[in-house]
Amino acid sequence: MKLMIRSDIEGVTGVTTYKQAEGSEFGKHMLMSDLKACVDGILSTGEHEIIIYDEHTDGRNVDVLQLPECVSVIMGKPEYRPDWGGIDNSFDAMIMVGFHARSGVKGSLLPHSYSRKNLEIRLNNIVVGEIGMEASVAGDFDVPLLLVTGDSAGMAEAEEIVPGVRTVTVKKAMGEFEAQCYSPKRTSRMIYEAACSIIKNKPKVKPLKIAGPIEMQIDLAVSEYTEKLQKTHPEIFIKDGTVSIKDKTVTTVWSRYCTIQKEVKSK
Repeated sequence: MKLMIRSDIEGVTGVTTYKQAEGSEFGKHMLMSDLKACVDGILSTGEHEIIIYDEHTDGRNVDVLQLPECVSVIMGKPEYRPDWGGIDNSFDAMIMVGFHARSGVKGSLLPHSYSRKNLEIRLNNIVVGEIGMEASVAGDFDVPLLLVTGDSAGMAEAEEIVPGVRTVTVKKAMGEFEAQCYSPKRTSRMIYEAACSIIKNKPKVKPLKIAGPIEMQIDLAVSEYTEKLQKTHPEIFIKDGTVSIKDKTVTTVWSRYCTIQKEVKSK
């Protein structure tokens, strides 16, 4: 099988603060602990091609020295294109490691939707966070999401938006910066077993497809970024603090917004 693993850090074992998640050796160490367990579980079933897309911050958090020969990593977060969402239809399945709940979910751990400036993201009025967005992008290419690991609130979100998906809860959310964290020995075993299981007995999960045309709306927090965006791209604002982008697919609207966002941040 050809498998895509999307990796993030806020949802990995033991991480409970943004300081731990953003550039700390602890966060990267725990990311590798969860990632290696997933990779090892997959490879215990036979030979597979695995490509990791590092989604966290600058996309340079994965230690390639710790990975086996059949695994490669997309680093630097190359921009999605209308015909490529970090994934394409050559993949058999997608897995997410280290994910979390979307912005605004009460009682969840480190909730956000790519940025804390994004208060809410909607695809045709369906509220999504990072799990829903990336699963929908994969769905554009008919790739199903089979497994997600992260905190309890994020896993509940994944199960709601992708019926039948397998989840592994590595910590129980108790608040924005509080959680009951499980031992890496325990979470590595759980991730390994789940990764092995989804390959041997593929869950009956359909690709998450949102029928086009797509309208993506994002409610933005008051910030310098939002002010710059309104000055440079007033055409995408439908009211103060809310942008709207319309196109044929989730991938096209999201890739367009990410290009605009990068442009504004560089100024």
